[in-house]
Amino acid sequence: MTYFVDVFSVATYEEFSCTDKAQAGFHPKRRAWVTKIKPGDKLLCYLKGVSCWIGVLEVTGPMVDNGSEDEADEFSLKFPVKPLVWLGKGQLLPIKREDVWAALSFTKNIAPGAGGWNAIVRSSGVRLPSSDGEFLEQRLASQQQQGLADGIADDDWEKLRGFKVEIHGKSVSVEIPEPDITDEESAQTTDTAPSGNQVGDSNASAALVRTSHKMQAHLADIGLAMGFQVWIPKADREPVLSEMLTDSLLESLPFTQFSNAEPTLKTIEQIDVLWLSKKTIVRAFEVEHTTAVYSGILRMADLLALQPNFHTRLHIVAPEERRKKVFQELRRPAFSVFEQGPLSKLCSYLPYEKVQELAEDPNLEYLKPEVLDKLEEWPGE
Repeated sequence: MTYFVDVFSVATYEEFSCTDKAQAGFHPKRRAWVTKIKPGDKLLCYLKGVSCWIGVLEVTGPMVDNGSEDEADEFSLKFPVKPLVWLGKGQLLPIKREDVWAALSFTKNIAPGAGGWNAIVRSSGVRLPSSDGEFLEQRLASQQQQGLADGIADDDWEKLRGFKVEIHGKSVSVEIPEPDITDEESAQTTDTAPSGNQVGDSNASAALVRTSHKMQAHLADIGLAMGFQVWIPKADREPVLSEMLTDSLLESLPFTQFSNAEPTLKTIEQIDVLWLSKKTIVRAFEVEHTTAVYSGILRMADLLALQPNFHTRLHIVAPEERRKKVFQELRRPAFSVFEQGPLSKLCSYLPYEKVQELAEDPNLEYLKPEVLDKLEEWPGE
């Protein structure tokens, strides 16, 4: 009997946990490795991302290749198995738990936090030394009985969850990254909020306001003045409110009618400013203040990829000195293959200066949204 590693992602762990656990699947690219697995061998299951052992599966029969039968099955090399141990979410076995780390042959001589130890758990089908396999099987069985908490926070778990979406008739695994606050954005912090309008609660006075937050506030005020509902991401709401004329922001987005609903909604919720009318997104704005200028453009591209029938006005808002960079990014080949057309024809550029002038227009409440058409710029113009 031999022990082998079977690597799971958070998504495949959740999917497998909902089955009868009678069949283990492997990607065809691991064929050379998994053909060594025989009936009677045991699979020690490892969850990447959170670095935890999650179960033991005993192989009960030979491999079956379902590749020609189901091309949509990503893990077409199948083994019949029976679960000996399977741990539930919240009670997994962390590899970095002191007693586990000190016992395994490939970690015990490496200081916790150092690199170079995880080659053996990067891919499925890798053979484990018998001593490691026997130890882990025993510890996993003990963990199942004791139910010790694994210490993994729900937020950390959610960040690792992927989504299965239908794109061009095929099921594809995708992830929606959480937005990062870069060092450059932090360096662009101007002063403490509020600087003048003081709409947010008392906590806002302690929040630092970046230039990008002030631009979000301008866009929100313009949208509200024109009669739209306005969405600002929850992470930005406090500093943005401190710069706004009113506090009439949406607390939640009022729709779930999209295909690929969960990843689409997660993408939309991260867009810097949305204008809505009757539960429909009228315009979407991404504020790009950093040199790279691609984080917001990537979110726009994700939205178009997830929703081929999505048609709304998209805008990148950036300083004049970023204009050329914005156009270069919009024209990337990767952004030119959407069903709706190239991103450079779907997403325009709005200069900071023009947005600020519009926000300060004394006749703003009498203007229509089409005024933006005169301010926006397109690549190639």
